[in-house]
Amino acid sequence: MLKTFVRRLAAVLTAALICLNLFYELAPGYIVGPETKLAFAAGFAVLLGVSLFYGVPKSARGTRRHDYMMLLFWYYLWVLANVLFFDNAFGRGFHLGVDYIDYGAVNLEPLRTVKNYLIAYGYNNISLRLVVLNLLGNLAAFAPMGVFLPALFRWQRSIFFFTATLTLGITAVEVAQVYTGAGSCDVDDLILNLAGALAVFLICRITPLWKNICRVNPRS
Repeated sequence: MLKTFVRRLAAVLTAALICLNLFYELAPGYIVGPETKLAFAAGFAVLLGVSLFYGVPKSARGTRRHDYMMLLFWYYLWVLANVLFFDNAFGRGFHLGVDYIDYGAVNLEPLRTVKNYLIAYGYNNISLRLVVLNLLGNLAAFAPMGVFLPALFRWQRSIFFFTATLTLGITAVEVAQVYTGAGSCDVDDLILNLAGALAVFLICRITPLWKNICRVNPRS
């Protein structure tokens, strides 16, 4: 009874956390910083894990493991879409039906933006926090894909298909940001986003983590 109560309470708190998260992200006048976003994500992951796994026998965790990962994946996709297209904290502005493209927001020269950030920081024109948010943030943005895609989709366990999927997906996002006025189209974003995801994929692939990832959606 106690274990069931704890699971139900965690489920209610998970739903409450999601509502609170949505309110702060979407309410006008509120800006949710990166640290707060991480706190919301960590709270969601922990509470959801308790609601699905606390007191449940190991023999009954197979399906729940897949459900847990899928729910985390959908939450991550929502956070990612918000950061890329709507979030005031990252200077986004989504404008449907724009009748022009700002070609000044397109960079096709590899590592140009990275060098500009480092040069600007060297001259004290921008803060270290801004450099970290833009460079390390781009590395981290798609890094969870290195876990989610191979865990949920067996065909994504091939590095070829994984790389191709992310390259196409990130390129589509970069183009969409320009066409919607939500940001710029920068080849450096593609390089950093893909590098972060591939790094996580390869780390998982060569460590015991891979066995646990494959258990989420095991082969027949």
